Amino acid sequence: MKKSILALMIATSASSASAVELFNDDTTTVALGGYVGVVAESTNSTTELNNSGSRVKMVFTHALDGGWDIGARTEWALDALANSSKDQIFTNRLGYITADNGNVGNFTLGKAWSVYYDVAGATDMFWIYGGNTSGTYDGLSGDGGVHGTGRADDVIQYRNNFNGLQVGLQYQFSDKPENSYQRDSGYQAMLGYDFDFGLGLSTAIAETKFDDREDAKVSIYGAKFEQDAFYAAVNYSIANNHQLRDDYFKDDGDVVVDVNGAIKDVKSIEVFASYTIMDQYQLLAGYNQLSDDNSSAELTNTTFGASYMTGPLTLSVEYVMDLSSKNGNGSDQKLDDVLGLQARYDF
Repeated sequence: MKKSILALMIATSASSASAVELFNDDTTTVALGGYVGVVAESTNSTTELNNSGSRVKMVFTHALDGGWDIGARTEWALDALANSSKDQIFTNRLGYITADNGNVGNFTLGKAWSVYYDVAGATDMFWIYGGNTSGTYDGLSGDGGVHGTGRADDVIQYRNNFNGLQVGLQYQFSDKPENSYQRDSGYQAMLGYDFDFGLGLSTAIAETKFDDREDAKVSIYGAKFEQDAFYAAVNYSIANNHQLRDDYFKDDGDVVVDVNGAIKDVKSIEVFASYTIMDQYQLLAGYNQLSDDNSSAELTNTTFGASYMTGPLTLSVEYVMDLSSKNGNGSDQKLDDVLGLQARYDF
């Protein structure tokens, strides 16, 4: 049985949890995985202990005749610190069916990581914080699901690799919940190429069409470089009606938005770099900037971190420092710096 489909479904990003193979008879595999993460966070005014991305997943694959492998993945977010029976302990993160053929490509149907994230994920590599300005998790849901840029809702996808040229296509189906948004459809395309010496270049475009609001559009251009223990990546994105004002510049009347509060024109940069020592220690740094084209509003911060990995346990520290983020009139937002200390156990 080919392992490519299992690897794709388990390792969608650097932050994905590992998985333990429970069953394998050379035709069918079943794997269980996830992690429990908790983070102590301190700002200028508060200190809290919070859940940190805890999750549980199951992955299934089956080999068919004719070179096809089919599979399914389910993944749920786990609130590891839920403290009463009234708290919602599990929520859906991913759920999809996939089919893979080395000569034809890979097809995915369900709620899955977007082809946009095939580019944006290169900088979403911090243990605690990250992915803040790439456009991944923006839109009408906190996971990028409605706009299809993160864990995309209701999609069919196609991916393939032609002699190093990576291609991704995505279509998002209509969704019109009562008394909510009215999404008509969504479209995405991605191209990328990884050179033998460690450089990778990629780009993606996305458009989500709505019946009740302005259509959302975003494009992203990325570069990454990896050599031995060093890794670095940068993404630059341009968006229209994609980010919500109150997610970045709350109640700022100088930021130009549509009638539903989406920022008209945004440009953003996200940078990440890491250096790994003896496969056990890691130093990390990053930079985020998101700017409103029609005012002085700007979110700017830098992140420094370090991690220690031993067996299934990862201990991390990250510090997010605000770099004079501005309101639409040019005044200082006076955002707090954030210190996070995380413990994460993979299973």
